[in-house]
Order: sequence, then structure tokens, then C-alpha cells
Amino acid sequence: MRYLTIFLIVFLLGCKDSKTESKPVRKDMTVAVYSSVRLEPLGMYQVKASVGGFLESMNVEEGELIHAGDLLFVISDVAARMNLQNAELSYQIAYDSYRGEANILEEMRVDLNSALSKMRNDSLNLKRFKALYEQKAVSETEYENVRLAAEVSSNNLSSLRKRVQRKEKELRNQLAQLQNNVETSTSRSNDFVLKSIMKGKVYQTFKERGDLVNLQEPLAIIGDAKQFVLKMLIDEVDISKVQIGQKVLVNLEAYKGKLFEARVTRIAPKMDERTQTFEIEAEFVNPPSHLYMGLTGEGNIIIQEKQSALVIPRHSRSSIENLQPDLWWTKTTCSDCPCLDQQSEHHHGR
Repeated sequence: MRYLTIFLIVFLLGCKDSKTESKPVRKDMTVAVYSSVRLEPLGMYQVKASVGGFLESMNVEEGELIHAGDLLFVISDVAARMNLQNAELSYQIAYDSYRGEANILEEMRVDLNSALSKMRNDSLNLKRFKALYEQKAVSETEYENVRLAAEVSSNNLSSLRKRVQRKEKELRNQLAQLQNNVETSTSRSNDFVLKSIMKGKVYQTFKERGDLVNLQEPLAIIGDAKQFVLKMLIDEVDISKVQIGQKVLVNLEAYKGKLFEARVTRIAPKMDERTQTFEIEAEFVNPPSHLYMGLTGEGNIIIQEKQSALVIPRHSRSSIENLQPDLWWTKTTCSDCPCLDQQSEHHHGR
């Protein structure tokens, strides 16, 4: 709903009947962009479930004040708990195999030390037999047997060292992978516990204990307990006239007959293609004493204020237009007198 409204700030006692006026008068006028208004708590967000399951517990009620980190809801997570326990068990087994009591590497290092001792003995034996062979004290066959034994011991030692290195790398990678599984399972388990991300108030809940909760389904609405913002939708035709900091005159249905001042604090950077409008936010300069989420009303963003504008009654339109074609006509609302809700036709000079 959008149209350009012009408020008359009338410095007279009350309003005169526009049909009885016969002479143009000069009055201060204000040009504004109109929009319906909806009230929302500052920082309002929906608490949504990132997992599915049954609602195990509700720790808050509508209207309750909360703090950041307070527990809100718990969703049943039997399967998630089992996955976490299995992940922790697998990690513990891998840890024992790598660094614990059932350390496989320690057993392999014992074999490695035995192979190292055998290789050293075979090497010393080879040196002795080589000297004896050079002195013709042993046969060539005996020398070759000793040389082959030393070569086999060296090869076995080298192979065992590589096996230990490969096994250590394998266990280390396996332990890191299982640690990641534990962290992933823990993170998934935390998804079943929903906490508040801000200090504020619970304005609405959508579920009861035992209800089925689907993925990304909202469970509650939370926002600031005291501060509210005014939400307005401005047509793309008028959005170029709106700027941050402009004054907004607000009339709430809950406060009939009272006018509140606000200031534009945010202009959406993108148009809603479905409604062809831009969302505007404004905050009260002096808010009413009691505000509630969802209150509605009307708002006028002040675009221009004109002093001493020439205002002419509707019944004089035909005769005046012939004499002064530079005058134009528009609907206005007389805002400073008892006939606030009565609209009359006026026009003023360009």
C-alpha cells in the first residue's frame, strides 16, 4: 500500500469546512511517503532446528526473559549419542594401539632392536671370516655363507625399519581421522541442544514437549526485550526519496490519536521482487511506554517540508485552474486538528 501523503500543519484553532472556503490560504505543508507499519523487537530471530527428532524438553516459556547461552530446547538424540560413543570407543582403541598399553609400535621396535643386534653380530662375524679367508684359514664356501648371512640381516633390518615407519604413519593418521570423527559426532550432538544467542525475551514458541521437530523448523521467536524497530515496505517508485536519518511520523493502532517520531535507520539494499518493495527500518526517538511485537499502524517518512504553501479549496478548483495553471491538486490529511481522520482535497503551488 503506497501513495504520497501531504500533511497540513495548521496554525489555526481547529479545521474549517473545506467546502465553505472561498479564498486561497497559505499554510505550512509537509510531503511524505506513506507506508503501513509493523513493530518487531530489535535483533529478532527464529530459533530453528538443524536436526530432526522429538522435542525432549522445553526450558523456556513465552514472555520469559533470557540471557545469551541459556538453554532453550533439547531434541531427542539417541542415535547421535550412540554415534558419539562409538566414535570415542574407536578413538580410544586407536590411541592404545599408537601410544597406550597395547602399543603395536613397541612390539615392532622390540623386533627391530633384535634385528639390529643380529645385523651387528653378523657384520662382526663377516669381518672375522674375511680376515681368515684372506689368510686361507677358512674355505671360500664358509666365507660366502657368513657374507650372505650378514647381507640377509642387513636387509631384514632395513625392511623392518620401513615397516615400523609405515605402521607409525598409519596409526597416526588413523588416530587423527578418529579424532575428527569424535569432533564431528560431538558437533552433531550439540545440534540437538538449542541455546539462545542473545539477551532478550521469548516472544513466541511453536512446539510442545514431545512434538516432532523437522529439519529447519522454527521453534521460537526471540528478540530484544525493550527495543523495537518499525518495519515498513516502500514502493520502488518512492525509494529514491528515502534516506537514512529522515524523520518518520508514526501513528499506532494501539495509541489512537497520538503521533510518535522515529528516524530511518536502515534501507534494504535489494528490492523484494515478489512485492516490488524495499524494506525500511526506523527506530523511535521517544518510544511509547508499552510496546508489543506485532503492533501495526501507519508511518509517513518526511521527504520535504514547505512553509507558506498556497492551499485552495476543492470547490474553487475549476475557476482557479483557468487563471493559474501552475497550481496542482492532491489529497491531504489535516494533522493538527480534531478532524484527523477526515480527508479533504487541497492543492498548492508548485
